[in-house]
Amino acid sequence: MRTSFRIAAAAILALVGGAAMAGGYVLTIGGKSTELDLDKDATVVVDGKPVSVRLQRKAQQIFVDGGLSFEHPATVQPSTTDINDQIRQFMLVSANGNGVILQRYRGLDPTSLIDLMVKETTDEEVAAGYQRKIVPVTRLLADGREIVGKQVRTESGDESWDRTVVALGDRKGGYLVITMMGEDRAAIDVALIERFWKTLKLD
Repeated sequence: MRTSFRIAAAAILALVGGAAMAGGYVLTIGGKSTELDLDKDATVVVDGKPVSVRLQRKAQQIFVDGGLSFEHPATVQPSTTDINDQIRQFMLVSANGNGVILQRYRGLDPTSLIDLMVKETTDEEVAAGYQRKIVPVTRLLADGREIVGKQVRTESGDESWDRTVVALGDRKGGYLVITMMGEDRAAIDVALIERFWKTLKLD
């Protein structure tokens, strides 16, 4: 179960993140274009003089979609899916399977779905023999607002998952956020989720 999720996450990274890093770019100066690749030196001519240039990606990037925004490492690119007319989903998941699922709702109160999402994300593990512990949790958004929900931990032997399911909104719509972290707690993944919470802005 866990391995298959990691494989899927790795595939998303290869398609979304890696493709952008390996692809070509075009720099246009004064109507003249030069093809560039990330992290490779190139020479362009400016006012008749050769100039060395290098295209680099910032270590931290900002993802924006309407009134939603958050920072993420350049090595892990968000993906966006319209599930239906009411729900748009954003995923920020590392190759280890750790990360964030964020859903924007229109015409539906996401706070009413917290318990359902807790069950949807953990029932399979419970059926497989994992122990599940659920406690209330509160997270702070970048603007100081609170978003509340449930903290869920599932354990079996030396394997465990920590998930946070929180939501903000009303019957007109809002946001539901799920974070997930396995027992390995890779430092780079912990930093990804911490950065996400520190910079998350919701309209």
